[in-house]
Amino acid sequence: MSFSLSRHSRLKVVVCLLGAAQLFGCATTEQTTAPVLSDDKAAAELADLFDDFAAEESDVAIGVVDDAVITADQPLLGDESIDPLDQIAETQVEPVLKIPQAAEVQIFDWRVINGATLGNVFTGEELHRFKQPTAIAVQSEYLYIVDQGADALFRFDLVSERLETVLDLKAKVKGEVADIYVEKDFSFYLTDTEAGRVLHFDRHGSLLQVYRNHFNMVRPVAVTVLDDGSVVVADSHYDHLLHFNALGKLIATYGGRGEGVAEFLNIMTMAKGPDGFYVGARVGRRLQVIGNDGDYLYAFEEGAAVFPAAIAVDQDNRSYVADYMDNTIKVFDRGGLIGTMGGFGPAAGQFKRITDLWLDGGVLYIVDSLNGRIQAARVAPEPISLLPSVAGPDDDFVQEVIEESLDGELGVEPVEPHEAIPASVE
Repeated sequence: MSFSLSRHSRLKVVVCLLGAAQLFGCATTEQTTAPVLSDDKAAAELADLFDDFAAEESDVAIGVVDDAVITADQPLLGDESIDPLDQIAETQVEPVLKIPQAAEVQIFDWRVINGATLGNVFTGEELHRFKQPTAIAVQSEYLYIVDQGADALFRFDLVSERLETVLDLKAKVKGEVADIYVEKDFSFYLTDTEAGRVLHFDRHGSLLQVYRNHFNMVRPVAVTVLDDGSVVVADSHYDHLLHFNALGKLIATYGGRGEGVAEFLNIMTMAKGPDGFYVGARVGRRLQVIGNDGDYLYAFEEGAAVFPAAIAVDQDNRSYVADYMDNTIKVFDRGGLIGTMGGFGPAAGQFKRITDLWLDGGVLYIVDSLNGRIQAARVAPEPISLLPSVAGPDDDFVQEVIEESLDGELGVEPVEPHEAIPASVE
């Protein structure tokens, strides 16, 4: 049966023969299974084949082979009136993520909080350093910190600069606490994630109520409380939001599993904002906003955040999203990316696994879990009292950072002296 090879195939055969000949020539000089082409002959053969192949490819490029492929929107590469560089640029695939030309995010102050003095003169004092914080909430002058590494919930008094233990987590919850919410009366809610429930405690750590629904809630990962006292919980097993009234009765569910609008795949975080509930999922439509009635409103810019691990929203609808993939915080304005700050590392303004965010009066609190600390950034220009430095033998527990070098790392504008918060009182 006779057959013929195309120029392209002959080129492959010659190249393979040359490679095989060189291999066998290097391996042995006694036995060969095929004649070896001389260098001159091989070079001439290759030159002819490359010339033929280039001509053939050129014919395809200018539309000689298949005229049906050429359209009015695709000018011929052989057209001298078309700049080839312009044509190549026009045919490039547009990226999913639109990188902003300049970040519209300014940091006016930065603090790093590693720990504080625990106890008092009556119970004994010790310098406690956080081990592995996972969740945070702020109410008035109190900073609540879930330290999973220490199996404890701490409350830091921003006025007295003292740390106290509020709850022994080992005695109250089954596993890791994914989220915390603190009410105005200083009672607080914890997601007992492994046990499939949400626990409500009073300000002293006594259990008040248990939110549970065996048919609809298996793995709660986020909790928030509305003005009417009702509670909304995000469940990552069924990938929906559960709305409980103040008495703990389930009154509605929003969303569900899927890749469509108002559907999620592996919910990681949820927060309340001006437009409703802002939900971050690990895959699928990663960031969506659901109205207070459960209806779909809009989605964030696709591809901007790869793995949203935490989210916080201010009153102006600016969202701060922690991206687990690259240890950054992506800043959005009504779903559109306007800037990025942070990155992997141990320095101020750098992170190792952000697990939670909280916004309070223009101050963004960041749980830098594997670095064993909380970082606080003032993202509003108005003067706001941040954490003062802690005096004592280990005064690096709370550090105030106002450096132009830090601004360079964050990609934000330098802080002017008159914008900075006055020095802390020692």
